[in-house]
Amino acid sequence: MSVTSREKIALLVFAGLIVLSLCGLGWYILAGHSWNVAASNLDDTFGSMEGYTAIVYPGTADPAIAAAAKQDQAEKGSGASATSGSTTAPEAAGLGEEPLGAGAPLDGAQVPDGEKSADQGREADAPKKPVDASGTPATDADAAPSAEPKSTPDASIDTSTDAAKKKKTLNVADAQKSYEDKGATVFALDTKNLSTYEEGVILKKGEHRFGVFSVARPASSIMLEKQIAYFKRHQVDFVVALVDDKERVKDVEGIDIVLSTQDEDLFVMGETVEGTFYVDAPELGSVGAIIISPHNVVSAKVIQEL
Repeated sequence: MSVTSREKIALLVFAGLIVLSLCGLGWYILAGHSWNVAASNLDDTFGSMEGYTAIVYPGTADPAIAAAAKQDQAEKGSGASATSGSTTAPEAAGLGEEPLGAGAPLDGAQVPDGEKSADQGREADAPKKPVDASGTPATDADAAPSAEPKSTPDASIDTSTDAAKKKKTLNVADAQKSYEDKGATVFALDTKNLSTYEEGVILKKGEHRFGVFSVARPASSIMLEKQIAYFKRHQVDFVVALVDDKERVKDVEGIDIVLSTQDEDLFVMGETVEGTFYVDAPELGSVGAIIISPHNVVSAKVIQEL
């Protein structure tokens, strides 16, 4: 075998090893992230969260608004097909106008003797109501008094079952205390008032520094990048953006966590897209939590009960 052939084989083997190494690295990252998220859930369940950081926030997503938006999109999508080739109900069913004589007689029309319309027949067969001295027909209540008195609800029975069935509204303060009792570092974000973070704030919690800012109106990418650069100069560990729509920061780099105040149809535990972790706030009356593990693995959950 010539030297050239051996060199080609060696290059092919080397390239194959590189490809296998990259595949193994990708699998390790994905599997490792999944295992870390699972470990975070176990630690949260068993109440051992030393070294964790939890960010809690109130639910702001309105399910009625989300359902209406989805219905509007569905109607817009089917509107074009519904209008094309549409016909009226009688034409579509193959029905024309009702022929004369099929219904009640027209005004002034004579009804032959021995024949009655359906209404006239019912009036003739209906029993006559008694008439009092004034000539006014007696009502059903006067003609036949009720044989049994109407039952009244027992005052001793509690009929307020709706209040008992209502789910208890979760409190952010209670959720914060719950994580503190588990040993985690906790702080709350006010997702109901995004204007609080419009100028950007830096929060030092535990061993981490968080740069938090909000975007609730159209803003240029240059302004957002300046805000992120300011955070980076002050050595924050996580840049958190609070938005009313995740599309506002879609093309902005350098954001670690994006928290949307509306229902974005994201996975309940959040989704990572190009290095940015996206999560949407839960429904009104619920509490959401972003969990950062000691290895800086980010996940999210909805707290349903304490």
